Amino acid sequence: MESGVGVLPSQLKKLATLVTVRWKKRERTVSTQKQHNGFTLLELLVVVGVIGILIGLLLPAVQAAREAARRMSCSNNLKQVALGVHQYHSAFRILPPHGTGTFTQQNDPGSSNQFRLSFLVSILPFVGETSVWDSISNEYQGASLSSDILARGEVDDPYEMSWEVDQGEELGYLYSPMGPSPSIPSYRFWHIEVSCYRCPSDPGVGSPALGRTNYAACLGDAIEGLDEGWWRYRDAQWSPSGKEQMLATGRGMFVPRGTIRLSDVTDGLSNTIMLGEITTDLNDRDTRTTPALNNGWKDGVLNEVTSCSLLVDPENPRFWGDGSYTGKITTLPKSSSQGRGFRWADSMPLMTGFNTIRPPNAELCFGAGSETIGTLPSSSRHQGGMHVAMGDGAIVFLTDSIDAGTQSSGTVTLEGVGELAPGRSSVFGLWGALGTRSQNEVIAEDLNR
Repeated sequence: MESGVGVLPSQLKKLATLVTVRWKKRERTVSTQKQHNGFTLLELLVVVGVIGILIGLLLPAVQAAREAARRMSCSNNLKQVALGVHQYHSAFRILPPHGTGTFTQQNDPGSSNQFRLSFLVSILPFVGETSVWDSISNEYQGASLSSDILARGEVDDPYEMSWEVDQGEELGYLYSPMGPSPSIPSYRFWHIEVSCYRCPSDPGVGSPALGRTNYAACLGDAIEGLDEGWWRYRDAQWSPSGKEQMLATGRGMFVPRGTIRLSDVTDGLSNTIMLGEITTDLNDRDTRTTPALNNGWKDGVLNEVTSCSLLVDPENPRFWGDGSYTGKITTLPKSSSQGRGFRWADSMPLMTGFNTIRPPNAELCFGAGSETIGTLPSSSRHQGGMHVAMGDGAIVFLTDSIDAGTQSSGTVTLEGVGELAPGRSSVFGLWGALGTRSQNEVIAEDLNR
């Protein structure tokens, strides 16, 4: 016991010495660390680089997620428009007329809408826009028209004419129910942006357009006569002089200024396109939204549907060239107001129509001026294709690569023969067959794949 007790103070002394040494080493270590508590330049660069890589990986994913949301919203809006068409048919036993309204034998654009209202006007009460419909269907005291327009009556180019309105005049003109020509900008209700008529993926907004639309009526796979339709203004009067023409070339679910019922769609509602997307013009020479004009009829768009393909800029194929590559000058609209989808209330083909001739997102090619017609593909700002609403109301996303035939022939005309004779099946492949309502085409493909 004595030896054990004698050893204890010695061990405690050694232990105290060891603790003291280690404590001093820790103090030196802590002191050293305090002197180097920041990032070195190399460490900072590494951190910045890692953050940059993460942002680079994250942004495309965020953008893709946002576009997916916009695309879904776009299809929902198109679905709402399609349901509005069906509800109109349930109420009146016909599809909403595309090319309807009021007219006078003087074809006065101020006192009538010149029989030019699109189907989108008729379905307003069926898409939750009753207040807009009530405003249009009643008289309205608004900005005066210029005396020049009221005196001219009939004009060759309603687009050019309508933009001569003096919007600076005081309120003093009484507009008739259903409004004036849908290209008259002094009529305030034509400026309204109807939310369900727009696709969120389309950035187009504001002047020089009136109220824009991204949804249009399917006019079929023909061209001839569809800028005038069933009723025509000839020799200072309106008459159904286009009936024979429309029986031959009015092959879509909508016939301008004509009457169509769902029972007329004998190819099957699930096999026939009723509505489709169009992208609105940004005044940037985009081939999908700015039409190339004056390309001729029998020697142009009727017989050669790709007649404008050589006018496209080969270095930037989404836009029109300047003619330096082919020597042929591309004629574009003189007025910036003549853009695709610029007026939802207007039944003019450029505004609210498309045909199933050239594949989706191909170029707009007109036979004469922008108030006429030509090849009018559907289009969108989505990647790789666009939405369509089938006759049964189903929404389908079709790709740009859909079978559109050989694209080497002309279109069906009133005097056409052979495969281009009235009543024959479409020569534009699956795309053309989907656009016609009663040509006995058999659709064997699953469009939802």
